[in-house]
Amino acid sequence: MSESDTNGDQRPAGEDPPYIDLVVGPNHESDNRNFGRMLAEFRELAGLSRSEAAARLDVSAEYLRLIELGRRTPAMAQMRTFIDAYGIPGELGKLQPGGDRPDLILFPPNTEEPVTVDFVSRIRETRRRSTHVPQKAQKKRNGLQPAEAELPSETRAVELGYIVSLLATADDRTLGKVYDLLQSSPAK
Repeated sequence: MSESDTNGDQRPAGEDPPYIDLVVGPNHESDNRNFGRMLAEFRELAGLSRSEAAARLDVSAEYLRLIELGRRTPAMAQMRTFIDAYGIPGELGKLQPGGDRPDLILFPPNTEEPVTVDFVSRIRETRRRSTHVPQKAQKKRNGLQPAEAELPSETRAVELGYIVSLLATADDRTLGKVYDLLQSSPAK
């Protein structure tokens, strides 16, 4: 058993997507410390003192110190402010080729690989648990009988999401072609 299995630092096996490098939030002390160190490094690279950075972030210098030590974690919504204030090369919630959508992607200096970060909170985890009830169990819980048409598999849903994100950026001519193609293809 690894150290992370014994200290509550990880979710049970199989719950983290394989592309996530850091999971930050309650009960993820090791990743919180690593994330805090990374944010401190970005702050220093931006040439900001902790008090200057705190002013730009609209937080107290003490709160920023706790974040950098890994004792607190910023909310995912605060990360846009960090990215802007520190000039961090990063993206929030961007759909990746292949369908992954990490909460945050950072490009740390002196590394070739990006770092993906998943933000958890007690509220977010409660929502995830309530929305990840298997479909048949959900219908049973609601007193409904399984319908003939089931929701698409998780893989198919990811593929559909990626296609929709591509369509959102398509020009009118392309959308017209896709529309015509879908109208002419027989339904399964």
